[in-house]
Amino acid sequence: MPEFITREQAQALLPLRPAMAHKGTFGKLLVVAGSLNYPGAAALTTASACRVGAGLVTLATARNIISLAWQSAEVTLLPLPEATLGSLGPVSLPELNEHVGNYQALLIGPGLGRNNTLDTFINYFLGLKPLPLKMRVGFHLGSVGEWAEAENFPEPVTLPPTVLDADALNALAKSEDWFTYLPANHFILTPHHGEMKRLLDLDELDSDLHDVATTAAQRWEQVVVLKGATTIIAAPNGESVIHAADNPALATAGTGDVLAGVIAGLVAQGLELFAASVLGVYLHSAAGALVREELGEMGTVASDLLPRLPLAIKNLRNAQFEN
Repeated sequence: MPEFITREQAQALLPLRPAMAHKGTFGKLLVVAGSLNYPGAAALTTASACRVGAGLVTLATARNIISLAWQSAEVTLLPLPEATLGSLGPVSLPELNEHVGNYQALLIGPGLGRNNTLDTFINYFLGLKPLPLKMRVGFHLGSVGEWAEAENFPEPVTLPPTVLDADALNALAKSEDWFTYLPANHFILTPHHGEMKRLLDLDELDSDLHDVATTAAQRWEQVVVLKGATTIIAAPNGESVIHAADNPALATAGTGDVLAGVIAGLVAQGLELFAASVLGVYLHSAAGALVREELGEMGTVASDLLPRLPLAIKNLRNAQFEN
């Protein structure tokens, strides 16, 4: 029988906060997110990672949307060249690859948008497929850029432990046997039901969602967080837990972006992928419970979760000391 996440289990996973620590103690996270249509996803994701204690969070996004996607003064920036206005593409890779090795964790996907150029960027960044022999790169007003030889682009780099969310998952779903190209036990995939159907190439998911998640985690050899009113976290070794906490206050745009940032922020602090996923789901739900208690079920928004995340951590840690 699958187990449910308990408060005691979540307490045991809380990362330590040494008194003599500095920001480097708690890790550096790089977030690749946002586009002209969805800048808020980047803002929510980076802010939530900060709110769960990551030492330094950097947003890598298209140069022309920096002012829209950057909402937290604490977040540093890596402006990237654009393929089209407000959207990343293969032209973004050289600068991104140059910096990604400086981080302990990576999150890619929230709000990136869905187009063929972005799909190519994600597939190449993750090492799923080589670039075509030639590719049109660059964007300028009145111009669509220039053709460049694929050999001018850098080879894929070794990525830190990585969370794949939202549009990164949608891009993966378009590549046949995508999971065979990813190094095992290196990624957390955070699909909602629609994204899971696309990843599995199914019209409908089986009613046994626990079996869906655990089977996928073992086949893909990655941690899977199947999001919903009941969320299933599954590891490649067969370990799994369930978190059931129906909360209509969380049924609003952007709460998934917050969850992705929470999990990635915990990975940056050194938690193993399954542990970060379990604790992240618990804290996200606990913050949602505080929102519902304080503000009610209607009219709440994803950003309401942000100031409640430290409170959820404080409550969990205090309860740990009371035991």
